[in-house]
Amino acid sequence: MAIASTGSSDSAAPVSPGAEAVTGGRQPWRALYADAATFLSRGLVAGLICGLVIGGVGGRLAMFALRLTSGGALRGVETDDGFIIGSFTGATLFLVIVTGFLGAAGGLAYLGVCEWVPPRWRAAVYALLGATLGGAAVIRPEGVDFTELEPLRLAVAFFVILPAAYGAAVSLLAERLVRAPRAPGALRIVLLVLPFGLLATGGGPFGLAALALGMGASAANRAGGVARAWRSAPATWAGRAGLLGVFGLSGVALLRDVGAVL
Repeated sequence: MAIASTGSSDSAAPVSPGAEAVTGGRQPWRALYADAATFLSRGLVAGLICGLVIGGVGGRLAMFALRLTSGGALRGVETDDGFIIGSFTGATLFLVIVTGFLGAAGGLAYLGVCEWVPPRWRAAVYALLGATLGGAAVIRPEGVDFTELEPLRLAVAFFVILPAAYGAAVSLLAERLVRAPRAPGALRIVLLVLPFGLLATGGGPFGLAALALGMGASAANRAGGVARAWRSAPATWAGRAGLLGVFGLSGVALLRDVGAVL
């Protein structure tokens, strides 16, 4: 699955693992898996960083600001996410870590769907998906965060803007990392081992399933068939239709929840 656009006038991005097989070559298995792991790890790293910084730290700063604007009466109240307003506890740290893992999953997802979007629009499209999907998931009309915190408009704005910022940032960072020169030996080992170790240990069955899926797709692409199919016009247009459907459904859910809150 190369990061390149079908039918786009933008400059072509580097080809993903196994793509040289499209021209008739076949990579040795070791090189195939090493290249695939390097490619996927850069999406994981981009998502992990953006998830921790924007979702974790940014989310906690947003809640701190809302506590200040809501007055002292809410200090000590448990939020929808299970942490105590005004206190830094183990639950707070756990939530930051969870946002990092969710961000890593989003980075992997980006590597899969970006193929269907012209390069110049990728950051904007992933930001819109982040805003609608993330906003619809976080904004709960019946929860403490969106009934007790004031002003409600600021609370809604924070938790639509933050996932949108994550979407744009992970797109820009993932594209930059994939285009970066191959890392030196020691750093390359860290990039390969650390993200996949975190995904396998922290992601549980879903993380292991994602690893197995990625490696399986790489094996299937040894002769280039998966890459050709993924870059084909029918797959591109089907993918775009799917993204549009996800955006539409999540946008409707977000508008419904925002309307109920405000």
